[in-house]
Amino acid sequence: CAIDDNGVQCWGANGSGQTDVPIDLVNPVAVSTYYSHTCSLDDNGLQCWGNNQYGQTNVPTDLVNPVEISAGEYYNCAIDDNGVHCWGLERKRREIKIPTTLVNPVGVSTHWKFTCVIDGDRVQCWGGNNQYGEMDVPNLSNPVAVSSGSSFACAIDDNGVQCWGNNQYKSTDVPTNLVNPVALSAGQFHTCAIDDNGVQCWGYNGDGQ
Repeated sequence: CAIDDNGVQCWGANGSGQTDVPIDLVNPVAVSTYYSHTCSLDDNGLQCWGNNQYGQTNVPTDLVNPVEISAGEYYNCAIDDNGVHCWGLERKRREIKIPTTLVNPVGVSTHWKFTCVIDGDRVQCWGGNNQYGEMDVPNLSNPVAVSSGSSFACAIDDNGVQCWGNNQYKSTDVPTNLVNPVALSAGQFHTCAIDDNGVQCWGYNGDGQ
């Protein structure tokens, strides 16, 4: 899905209605998809559509001025005036069980079974079983972006991009030639970043990603 001058447009598999964009979106400013559902922030707050098997499109009614949304496999997390809210499927790993230690969350990223949040000058992650060290966030200096993959995560801080967790497909081997990275997005086993030279991707490449 993407946002352009006409609003949100989605394409691809639509078995659960995940690309059927609601017609009542007003000035959407963010959109996030995962697998079989989609969420978007607009002037009216937050809307989600598509697969609702685990209540992942039932947006909580107590959200106050949500500013960020991230769709996971069967759950979502959003940031509003009161902090982080997560809803949908909760497995034994408690991916929607929000840590009580969050102080000033400003960015959130969900994926398959775990979530990471920028909280002030650090990143906190929860939900994973830490089999690959995906919960072991390294020391970061003023992180400004974070993105979680299936069992690894990457963040941008003052020193560039840092990744941690599962490195089976070199998912955490950050290219040494990144220059001033400003955005990144992690997939299942690969990551892409925007820097001064354009877009660079690394990790699993079995499908040319």
